[in-house]
Amino acid sequence: MSGEAFTRTPDAEDKGPDVETFNLKKWAKGTGLVTRSVAVCGMPQLMGEIEALKDELERVQATEFDDDRPLAKSRAREIAEQIEAARQQMAASIVTFKFRGLRPGETEEIKAEHGPDDGEGITDLDYKFWARMCVKPVGVTWEDLKALHLGTPDLDEDDEDHIEGLGAYFVQTIARTANLAGSGGGVDIPFSSASSALIASSSTN
Repeated sequence: MSGEAFTRTPDAEDKGPDVETFNLKKWAKGTGLVTRSVAVCGMPQLMGEIEALKDELERVQATEFDDDRPLAKSRAREIAEQIEAARQQMAASIVTFKFRGLRPGETEEIKAEHGPDDGEGITDLDYKFWARMCVKPVGVTWEDLKALHLGTPDLDEDDEDHIEGLGAYFVQTIARTANLAGSGGGVDIPFSSASSALIASSSTN
C-alpha cells in the first residue's frame, strides 16, 4: 500500500494509524478477499521410492569387504542417479494452487445451482465451492478437483484418461487451503526467510 490512507505528524511514533486522521475510505480501497496458496506435488508416490533408494544407498556404501568395493561403488552411483532422477520428477510435478474467499452471495448461488444436499463428507457441492474459489491454475473445474482427489475408478488403468488421485494428500493440501481461504480466519503476513536473507545480503554488497 502507498500509505495514503494514513496521515501522521512528523513526530508521530510508529504505532499504527493515527485514529484522529485515519481515512477509512482510502484504506478500504486496498482491501480484498483472503487468498491462500499451497504447493501440491503431483507425484507424491515417488517419495517412498526415493526413501527406499536412500536406504539401499546407505547399505551399499556400508559394504565392508574389499572384494565388494568396486561393485558397491558402481551400484552406489547407479542408485544415486535413480534418486536424483526421481527427485527431479517430483520437483517438476509441483503446482501451486491459489484460492480466494467467496464473495457475498456466491455461497447461495452455488447451492442454488447445485440443488439438494448430496450427502455426508466431501460431496460434489464441496468441489464446486473449491472450483469457484480456485484462482490458479486457471480453468480448474469441480470435476477436475474430484478426479484429482478420488481418481477415476470407472476407467481402466491402461486408459489414457485414468487418474490415480491424491487421496488424503488432496484433503491435507488443496481442500484444507481452500477452506482456510473461505473461512477468512488466521490472516497474518507470511514471512519468507529466503527472501529476507536475499534482501539482507544484497543491501550489504
